[in-house]
Amino acid sequence: MNKTILISVLIALTFSFLIFYTFHEFFPAQKSSDVKDHPFFAENKNSDSEKILLLGGSGPAQLNSTMINQLLNKNYENHVFYNLAYNADTPKQRYKSINETVMLKPELVLYGITYVDFNGFLFLNTAKNIQPLPTIELNPAKLFSSYDDPFLEINPKETTLKFIRESFSDTGLFPEKANRFQLENSPFSFFDQYQTIIADDNDLKKISSDQVKRMVKQDESVKKEQMGYLKENIKLLQNNDAKVIIIILPQQKYFFDLVPEDDKAIFYAGVEEIKNELNVKIYDLSDDYAALNIWMDHNHVAYNKKSMIFSDDIYKIIIKEMS
Repeated sequence: MNKTILISVLIALTFSFLIFYTFHEFFPAQKSSDVKDHPFFAENKNSDSEKILLLGGSGPAQLNSTMINQLLNKNYENHVFYNLAYNADTPKQRYKSINETVMLKPELVLYGITYVDFNGFLFLNTAKNIQPLPTIELNPAKLFSSYDDPFLEINPKETTLKFIRESFSDTGLFPEKANRFQLENSPFSFFDQYQTIIADDNDLKKISSDQVKRMVKQDESVKKEQMGYLKENIKLLQNNDAKVIIIILPQQKYFFDLVPEDDKAIFYAGVEEIKNELNVKIYDLSDDYAALNIWMDHNHVAYNKKSMIFSDDIYKIIIKEMS
């Protein structure tokens, strides 16, 4: 990092902290709201529609919920599909809103999981897209670690600007990007333009085995805790007459091929335990699209018309489970 970039970063940090101090002194921020407080639950808990829900993190958040819902409506009257996935979700995080989810009385719940749900990699990040109340989140660590893709090279200027914009996103200082949009049936997530772009294969190749190991390493204590929350979430849904299935989410080839076999074995042993203990059907999509040119990054299928195979397959699973 050359001297000019370093000075720019320091100036930006100083400016950010000054604004942060001013707002906290004169305009105290409201306490950050959790997912359970999102108005979606109150608006839909008394609906007469039969609900199909999808839970999970940023991977399934990329699905085209509008398309899935339209296809569902053609075959099943009075049914609606909601994608309740959001960035950085884990079973422990989801547990905080599972009672509100149960109150929706879903007929079918698809629960998307992947390796990183059980290793603590996401715990330093926050689900910034799901806070309905104003908040200021200042995290200088974001300057040096890309939240969206830890593998691609950091652009100091863009990262700094993104850090400032996200820290004060709810204050009105930085208007929403014109190209940001939200799907009607995905209440907890939104799309920026970069999420619609299919990554260049040469960029996707820029990944090392150490980077993958860091993301998928199965920490035993974290796995035990997260697996416990996943089981509890599923039990609560099942006890309220919801059919639950697990979707093992897809990964891009260069990532998937570098996942250590030991970590795969630990992950699948946990999945098999849930399958047998809770009588849950498993759909493994982990390498179904690995070699296809449909990826935004190594762990997210792009929201793009060329990538509709993922959404289409989820719809087919729904129809199969409802038949």
